[in-house]
This record gives sequence, C-alpha cells and structure tokens, in this order.
Amino acid sequence: MSNTQQPAARSYTTLFFDLDGTLLPIETSAFMKAYTRSLGEFAHDHGMDGRAVMGALFEGVKAMAANDGSRSNHDVFWPVFSKLTGTNAEEVEALFDEYYAGPFNEISKLATPNPAAAKAIATLKEKGYTLAVTTMPMFPLAAVHARLRWAGLDPNDFIFVTDYATATSVKPHTAYYEEALRRAGVAASDVLMVGNNTREDGAATKTGADIYFVTDHAIEEEDGLDLAQCKHGSLEDFARFCEDLPSLK
Repeated sequence: MSNTQQPAARSYTTLFFDLDGTLLPIETSAFMKAYTRSLGEFAHDHGMDGRAVMGALFEGVKAMAANDGSRSNHDVFWPVFSKLTGTNAEEVEALFDEYYAGPFNEISKLATPNPAAAKAIATLKEKGYTLAVTTMPMFPLAAVHARLRWAGLDPNDFIFVTDYATATSVKPHTAYYEEALRRAGVAASDVLMVGNNTREDGAATKTGADIYFVTDHAIEEEDGLDLAQCKHGSLEDFARFCEDLPSLK
C-alpha cells in the first residue's frame, strides 16, 4: 500500500464490489478478446454467422449503455440483437445459456484466483457486513456467477449481484448505483464501494458512498477520481483493511 496518508475508513454496514480486475484478477482487455472470440466460435458452431453475432453483440452493448432506465438492460439488448441477426431472441438466449454453462468457463484460464479475495469476504461476513456485487450489468446472471467462482468465491455470500436482467442502467451512471442502493435497502453513507476503475467505480461516490480502489489491475481514467487521494491498495492490502474494520455483531 502507498506510504502516503490515505483517507480514514468511515462507518459502513455494506460493501459493494466490482468483479473483473477487483475480486477477479483478470485484465479486462484480455478477457473481452477471449470472450468475443469464444462466443463467436460457439455461435458459428451452432449455425449462426459469427461475424454477424459479434456485430449485433456490440450494438446491443451500445444500446444498454444508452438505456434510459425504462427497461432492464436485458430487454434493451435482445430486440437489438434479434433485429440485426434475424433470429428469435428467446431461442438464441436459450442457446447462449448453454454457452455460459460450458465453453464460457474455458476463459477462466486467464485468471488466477487471489486467496486475498476469499479472505476479505470471509472476514467481512464474520463481522456481519452486508455484501453485494456491483459489476457492469451487461451479462446474464449465470456469467456473473461463473466469474465469481473463477475468483474462488461463492455467489451465495452476496445478497445480490447486478446483471442485465435486473439493472436498468450501467456504470458510470449515478442511476446504476442508486438502483443498487435501493436494492440493498441502505443509505449511500453506509456503503464502501470496492473497485479498480477510477471512473466506473469511482462514480459511486457521487451518491455519497465511500471508495476503496484495488490497485492490482487498476484502470485510471482521465475523467476518473484521483486514485492517490482515495483509499487504495493491493487485494492483500484490502484484506488487511477488512481485518481492521469493526465487527457489527
């Protein structure tokens, strides 16, 4: 951890966690490259045009990023995807469920679980903190649960994880975090957001939540928070930070 003076911990009841690059040690660019290649090959093997699927996937992602909050990200994504590929959304979604239950997990070889993640979660649970995963909600629940398991974690340790079926916004929009706060039933002042992206995760502070940046795979955006002015450290540092938090029991 940096030797410079860092902001003191506040009193929390709840911790929100980013996943990729935070709890799961993986480089986002490498993950996305492997994911798109894997999904494209799977689609091709099942009689679909792999290039068309990838093009529709990216357009669907853009549509979710522009979601006005009136529909879930799931309900924004599939009409776009279906229209561009000329496919039946329900049939393709069922097919993709097979992908996330199988071939998707081969990407786990890009990640090496850090025991500090499981240690931190165990410490927080023992002390009575409420935990949630607030990852970018552009994936189905099965894909988020899979990545938690890649990190050596149990999805049941969290009261919820954000996914595209339950979220109506995305990072870094404040609406995304406000929705997560309502779902958790807590005030922002009681929350510590733990992430690695100074813009996407740092946006949680706009609601009044506190922030801790995990620096192992830090992404410092030009328009993000100044990491040096926030609580930060490696995942091992964060696990020690959790040990110093008071018990709520």
